[in-house]
Amino acid sequence: MVDATFSYLAFVNINGWIDLTAPYLPTLVVALVVVVQSLFGVGVLFLGTPLLLILGLNYLEIFNVLLPVSLCLSFIQTIVGWRHVQWTTVKWFVLLSLPATALGTLLLKSIVGAAFLPIAIALYLAAVSIGFYFHAFPNAIEWVLRRDRIYLVAMGLIHGATNLGGPLLSTYVLAKYNDKQQARATTAVCYGLLVLVQLLTLSITGNSLRFTQTNLVQIAIGILVFTLTNAFVFHRISNQKFRLFFGFLLLLMSALLMVRYFG
Repeated sequence: MVDATFSYLAFVNINGWIDLTAPYLPTLVVALVVVVQSLFGVGVLFLGTPLLLILGLNYLEIFNVLLPVSLCLSFIQTIVGWRHVQWTTVKWFVLLSLPATALGTLLLKSIVGAAFLPIAIALYLAAVSIGFYFHAFPNAIEWVLRRDRIYLVAMGLIHGATNLGGPLLSTYVLAKYNDKQQARATTAVCYGLLVLVQLLTLSITGNSLRFTQTNLVQIAIGILVFTLTNAFVFHRISNQKFRLFFGFLLLLMSALLMVRYFG
C-alpha cells in the first residue's frame, strides 16, 4: 500500500561500517527503543519509526516490526501500573484521539507524502523540549497543551498517519501529572489504544500485518528488556529526572526527523 516514500539516503552507511541490510538490525532497534518505552510508556513507535526508515523499511514493514511489540508492552505496563492510571484523561483521549487515529491511518498513503510534515513535527518537538522541559518559555507551551480538545484530535491524526504521536501524547500527560507512575501508566493505556486502533483500521482496509516468528522473538526480547529496565532504572530515578530525560529524548527525536527531512 505504501512504498518507501520516506526512505533515507545510504550516507548513514559510512565507509561500509554499518551494513544496513543486516537481518538482525531491526531486532536490535527494537531492543533499544523498548528501553525508552519501558521508562516513559512510549518510544517503540516514535523512535523506532525513523530508525527503521534509515534502514530502508517502508511504513507497512515498520508497522509489522513495531506494532506487535508496542501493543504487548503497553498491555504489560497497563497491568503493572493499573492503580496509577488517571481515567479522566483516558476518557477524553478515547473520545477525541481514537477516531482521529483511525482517520489518520486511513489517510496514511496521502499524508505521508506531505514533505512538510516531518519538519513541522521536528520543530514542534524541539520547541516543547526547550520550552517546557528546560523552562525557556513554559507558559507558552502550557497554553498550547491546555487546548485539550484540539490537541488530542491533532495528536490522533498525526499518530495514525506517521507513527509519531508518542511524543505528543507523553508531553500532554506529563504536563498534567508530575508523578512518574501516573504519567507512565496513563500514557501506556492511551498508547496501547492508539496501536490497537491502528491495527484494526489496517485490518479493515485489507492491510493486515503479517505476524511471524521474528515478531515472537522481538516480543520476547521486549519483555526481557522491559523487566530489567523497570527493575533497575525506572524505580531509581526521581520525578524531576524523569521529566528531564524525556526532554532530552524529544530533542533526540527532533534531530532524527531533521536528518530524515534534509537527507
